[in-house]
Amino acid sequence: MVISTKAQREGDASSDTPVTQWLDAPTEDSVKTVVTYMLEHPSQSISSTHIVATAKAFKQLADMCRDPDVRTRLADGALAAASSLLLERVVAELGPGTEQINGHAEHVFLLVQVLRCICNQSADTDAARTQLLEHGGTAALARALNIDDVWRQPVPVAQAAFGAVLNVSLDHKLCTQALVDACAIEPHISALRVHGLGNGAHSVWPLVCSSLDNLCEDAEAAATHFEQHAGLASNMLQALAEITAQLANIASVSGEVAEQFVQIKEQQDADVTAALRGAQRTLLWNLCEVLEKSSVVRLQLCEPVYMHQMFDILAYYVATGGPDEPTQPEPSVAQPPSRPLPQGNRNADATAQMIVGVSGEDAALSMFDDSGLQQRLFAQLAQSESALAAAAALCLGNLARTDAHCTQLAETHPDVVQAAIAWFESGEVRVRHAASGLLKNLCVPAPAKARMVELGLPAVAARNVDTAVVPVQANAIGILRHLANGCAEPTVQALLAQEPGKSKDQGQDQGQCALARLLTAVRSTDIDGIRCEGTRLVAAVAKAVYLKRACDAQDLEARGLDLVAPLVRLVVLDGQRHPLLQQESLVALTVLVAASSDNAPYAHAVVRCLVPETAAVGTVSEPTEDEPIEGDTIEANDADDETAEADDAETTAPDSFTNVLKRLLTQSGPVWPQSTMQAKSLITQLTTQLNVQSSPFDPAGLDILRTEILPLTN
Repeated sequence: MVISTKAQREGDASSDTPVTQWLDAPTEDSVKTVVTYMLEHPSQSISSTHIVATAKAFKQLADMCRDPDVRTRLADGALAAASSLLLERVVAELGPGTEQINGHAEHVFLLVQVLRCICNQSADTDAARTQLLEHGGTAALARALNIDDVWRQPVPVAQAAFGAVLNVSLDHKLCTQALVDACAIEPHISALRVHGLGNGAHSVWPLVCSSLDNLCEDAEAAATHFEQHAGLASNMLQALAEITAQLANIASVSGEVAEQFVQIKEQQDADVTAALRGAQRTLLWNLCEVLEKSSVVRLQLCEPVYMHQMFDILAYYVATGGPDEPTQPEPSVAQPPSRPLPQGNRNADATAQMIVGVSGEDAALSMFDDSGLQQRLFAQLAQSESALAAAAALCLGNLARTDAHCTQLAETHPDVVQAAIAWFESGEVRVRHAASGLLKNLCVPAPAKARMVELGLPAVAARNVDTAVVPVQANAIGILRHLANGCAEPTVQALLAQEPGKSKDQGQDQGQCALARLLTAVRSTDIDGIRCEGTRLVAAVAKAVYLKRACDAQDLEARGLDLVAPLVRLVVLDGQRHPLLQQESLVALTVLVAASSDNAPYAHAVVRCLVPETAAVGTVSEPTEDEPIEGDTIEANDADDETAEADDAETTAPDSFTNVLKRLLTQSGPVWPQSTMQAKSLITQLTTQLNVQSSPFDPAGLDILRTEILPLTN
């Protein structure tokens, strides 16, 4: 380091300026004279002769601005302008890429005092922050964070720099955005690196964390900045992984960083640990917010190395969060199937959500073929730690979204599938949800269905059709519906099997089959997704029994189950919004009516449903975002879009089954032509049954059929 002469450090006494005069008797009244001189003579103010005096003046100004009343009176713009101008000049001298200059120590001294002055004058004073923004102080402040001396001398240089950023950005949206645009986030992340913990830097980390929280408070704006700077998210994740490794006492790294780990470990104390934990928390939650807001940033992390880091972080939070809590009563509130269920450990929940978000991107599908990541997921799914198994299942379910990946997993890794089935059957709530979602994906491709049946999945899914955990229930129903299309016989057998004992969650009577419990759940639920998917499974069972002969029809008929009512309800409630579901239900009703007999009076049940009082189905409302309905949907005609949107926004009384059939037969409104054809087929089968069945039909329903419905079929 180049050291200047004593005369230079102390200033030239013969060079009398307003600054040196003011230092002899500093008063608030004469501040404007000093500040005006600095603005008019910036080069002279930082010359070797006057730089120390200028620094001392800013030190005095910084001390004066500690008083709230004084800083309010000084917020007229002149002090902010002088601070901004001289900060810009000294940063240009000390900034990265510049060689060490003569008078380096004096420039650092001035830098610290200007930063202190900015920090103090902007404390709880919006006027001063606005003035700093207008005079370019925020841009100079962002550049100051990159000066080498910030971390060569963390106390006081870094302390002053990040303190100034913290105060300037606090509750001032324009200043915060200006700092973000000037790339102030990057040096914050660089500051929170384990290898930078020397020289007492940990004492500054709380300031850095608070300042970073301010800069990322507007998650949308922060996400936009991360999108524009591709390496920012990975750097933040790397810093988080390093801190987590240090906290977990992991020293299995190489080179200079390993030596720093050892040194820190030897001198570790409560302050360092607290600084590490604070930085870990700040990095985790800001990164989580950004990833949630931006798919572009998630795409930047679609690499196996980043997924490994996220799982390392999750493992730490799970290990330090204590042992798994005893299984709690399963919640009845629906959770979004795309999200991991809460586990009572907020940090672990946030990390798991990052894993799910990144692995859910299409670009992440290639990670399935990475052997290292694949083996890690398999190992975590097979272990006894439910939180890690849940994250592995969610990640694996996202990565195995193609038919090829699902088939490969089912055929070549049956042990992994068996582990998932075991978790689905008897795991804790969050891992049951995750495992069932993975298994549901594996049941989609035709080549994998037979293997899933061989491993006993239908029976496990059947035992969960009425679980109180809505996402698990939805997955169980989806599994059975997928298997019914390709492996109908074992699926129907699982639904009709007499289950000994009681239902897993609701204490049903001994011996009640899963199909009966499913019908009860469909009838009682107010969740559109469960009702619709459950009814589609009922329709699949009806077609499998009477068209594909998946089992002896007498086995179904002997149970006396009401298969007609849920199908009618789906036609009425969801037909206009989801024509495909309406058509599926009409097909199933047609099949049931055609199969009617004395033991299976399906035609009689349909006729009874034509009477409005008999077919009352409650109210209809648009399904929420958390209640997805699988299958294609057909949009209404353009002319009806506005009306449909208005209707969807309200809860209205449903139409009657009779009116829905009349609208389908006359093609009134937005009607799917295939549904009209299927409605005619249903009426044709009903007409046939009128002449075949010996038992009488409901007279009111029969009258409606003959007088209101049949004339429309022509």
